[in-house]
Amino acid sequence: MKLLHSALRFRVNYFSDLGRHQVVVWMPGDTPPVDAQMDVGPKLEHEVPIEVFRRDIAPLKQGRFYPSQLLQADDAPGPMFRVKRLNGEHFVANFSHPLQDRIFSIDSGKSDVSTVPIGKVGQLLEWSGMETQYQTPTDFESPDAFSREDESSDADFYATPRKLIHVDAVCARRIQALYRTVLPENARVLDLMAGWRSHLPDTVRSAVGLGMNAEELADNPQLAERVVHDLNADARLPFADASFDAVVCTVSFEYLTQPRAIVAEVRRVLKPGGMFVVTLSNRYFPPKVIKLWTELHPMERMAWVGTLIKGAGFKKVETYVERGLKRPKDDRYADRLAESDPLFATWGVAP
Repeated sequence: MKLLHSALRFRVNYFSDLGRHQVVVWMPGDTPPVDAQMDVGPKLEHEVPIEVFRRDIAPLKQGRFYPSQLLQADDAPGPMFRVKRLNGEHFVANFSHPLQDRIFSIDSGKSDVSTVPIGKVGQLLEWSGMETQYQTPTDFESPDAFSREDESSDADFYATPRKLIHVDAVCARRIQALYRTVLPENARVLDLMAGWRSHLPDTVRSAVGLGMNAEELADNPQLAERVVHDLNADARLPFADASFDAVVCTVSFEYLTQPRAIVAEVRRVLKPGGMFVVTLSNRYFPPKVIKLWTELHPMERMAWVGTLIKGAGFKKVETYVERGLKRPKDDRYADRLAESDPLFATWGVAP
């Protein structure tokens, strides 16, 4: 029997051109209420010569966020900035909070969770708004965005079963809780890039796992069917049109070298009204992750996935962030990190 801990769930809600956004932070039960009109500070924008930006370190892109250390200047008014406009000689650096000039609300509620809440008020707005889009979409991709450190055969790389989950146990439970909330009940689900565990709730009727390692798939108790298939070698999903009520991709999207083709295929195999849900966190295999992933803030990664989903014609696109729970004592990073792996998710509905 798991011990339940009293917690307060604080949630920031807002909208952008991409869709609806939520950021959740779990805090101890005796945390004082948060003012629903938290101050995001003044509007700060400066026109900056392009040569001031350290393009030898990172490409300068419309809509992207960067640390102010990439500016060859000592008087930056904030720790990071967003490129709001860009031309041949100058760019507008926006040092304002990402929620500046955007309507947002904060709500809270008590709940019992199976892990100690350790979130702080300062985390509520720390990342909020970074996944929102301007009317001009963010330019995420460079020509080498989908290159990888290790370009050897994926089939060879994944031939050895690892039988591990790629987030800590607390984050894995929160992924399952999210799937329980957003997936339709009694759904036939495709688990894309599946492995040893799927983190699906018991409300799922049946699950088909598509992955790279037959032994890992065989040892996954939640799968009714198993398909070994390399999506980077062949982006076409081996299923008929409108085969599934939902498709999930759990902490693996960052390994896809043809993500647009895969998202289009997901839409094809979903029934009308079906859900595509992508969950992310902050761990990955460096040799096989796409280069783009290493260049983006985690909130921008989620935003990029959301733009792919929306660009493929999905409706009702949403993003969701959850953090503020204590890391398990037996986790390999417990001696260095107190907080559990954050959960990032984005989803859309097939038209």
